[in-house]
Amino acid sequence: MARGTRKKSAKASAVQRTDTAAANTATRPGRRAKPVPAAQARVRMYRQGLGDCFLLSLPGAGAREFHLMVDCGVILGTPDAADRLRLVLDDVIRTTGGRVDVLVVTHEHYDHVAAFALCRDKFAAAGKREPGKLSVGAVWFAWTEDPGDKLAGQLREQRRRRKEALAGLLGRLDGMGAASNDAAAGVVAALQFFGIDASAAGNTVEKLGVTAQAMANAAGLVAPDEITYWQPGGMWESRDAPGIRVYVLGPPRDPTAFGKSDAATEVYHLDAGPLEEAVRMGAASSTATGGPDRYAPFDRFYRHPLSAAATGSVVDAATTFLAEHYFGIAPATAETDISWRRIDGAWLGSAEQLALALDGATNNTSLVLAIELVKSGEVLLFAADAQVGSWLSWHGLRWGEGPEAVTTTDLLRRTRFYKVGHHGSRNATLKAKGLEMMPPRSVVAFIPVDQQMAARKRWFEMPLPHLIDALREHCGNAVIRMDEALPVGVQEVSAGGEGGRFGSLYYDWTHAL
Repeated sequence: MARGTRKKSAKASAVQRTDTAAANTATRPGRRAKPVPAAQARVRMYRQGLGDCFLLSLPGAGAREFHLMVDCGVILGTPDAADRLRLVLDDVIRTTGGRVDVLVVTHEHYDHVAAFALCRDKFAAAGKREPGKLSVGAVWFAWTEDPGDKLAGQLREQRRRRKEALAGLLGRLDGMGAASNDAAAGVVAALQFFGIDASAAGNTVEKLGVTAQAMANAAGLVAPDEITYWQPGGMWESRDAPGIRVYVLGPPRDPTAFGKSDAATEVYHLDAGPLEEAVRMGAASSTATGGPDRYAPFDRFYRHPLSAAATGSVVDAATTFLAEHYFGIAPATAETDISWRRIDGAWLGSAEQLALALDGATNNTSLVLAIELVKSGEVLLFAADAQVGSWLSWHGLRWGEGPEAVTTTDLLRRTRFYKVGHHGSRNATLKAKGLEMMPPRSVVAFIPVDQQMAARKRWFEMPLPHLIDALREHCGNAVIRMDEALPVGVQEVSAGGEGGRFGSLYYDWTHAL
């Protein structure tokens, strides 16, 4: 039986999907919808920059295609982000005739949802068709976004508190002369996935609401009863799309799986409770109120901002001493460099750990879909940004009973298209329980990555070279990166459109059925 939650007015309840005016049905595995002849299935990866946006045009009822859109975003700090996303949405509108049947919003990261905040005017109001705008038939989220799910609510509140603590911390860095510290840069980079940057100081509430508002905007594109919050093990079929069947793999229900990011060392997510308290203490400041700082060991009169000492904007006996014996002489040489003495950024270590734990846990809330082409049995795997904890959890899923049951192993062995997880990061594609289960030399892998932008964000292993090598060994030359030209001789893959970050607006994988 399908396991998803259909939103019912203000209160959500778990129900089985049944016939509606849109003729959506959820059925037991083994009950095969009669396929309608179709010429092809197409997956389009847009090349807007470091972020995900995919448009699937799949076999539909009659002569029409069924359109499913997965995410639409780009990383914070991308030049002309709104204009790039508008180009993408304009193409989606042209390609679909102004309507996608299903919008899949995988998780709350800016590089997946930015368009729903930056380009709200490009979407039609719920239930309406408007010229030049995109209408949406249904919206799918993971169960982690379900307002009626108690565990989901706890996870969202935890995420909100930790974003708030980290954003508050950024407000102190400039004044303390620690903004260029490596750990501080790691915090800034991780928070950009939530649309938060160093300018959050003094405007924390607005900044913290960017990705949350984008999620709310996406939900508002349809009537409440057209929103589904999917549970792992869910399955979807529809008479509108008799050529496909969708299996829901993640996110898991086990909270410990959210932070599991390393399979080799079995590292679970950090005990973020103490980390959060340490970050909140570091973020506490009287800058905004002018009042005392209860965490400072000395009165304000006796304190010297390190930034003033480092830049020489204040010169007295204390700052002269610090310049000579702590910061050192600028510019430093091999003989005069005393940067090893500096400890003013050491306290930021807990902040960086908390930021990374928050980022990884959110990635593991990704809605993961395996889309089966019913006629051939081939599978399209969309792993979003799921990390190790989520991947491992899929292997406990089973659809149906007996010899006809479908398992995750079965789905992986039939995978024909793989949307590579988290821009090719090291912990978002498993080996023995992931890529190595997929049929060798038969998989087309699309990687939505901009390595140049990732390096600017200090993500120097995005994509991971060893993973790229493994993908090429397994898939041959059918490894398609957003930021590179198409490899020579890849069947079924082509480029199209203009104005994208890298020339063409998109890459298509067009698969004959």
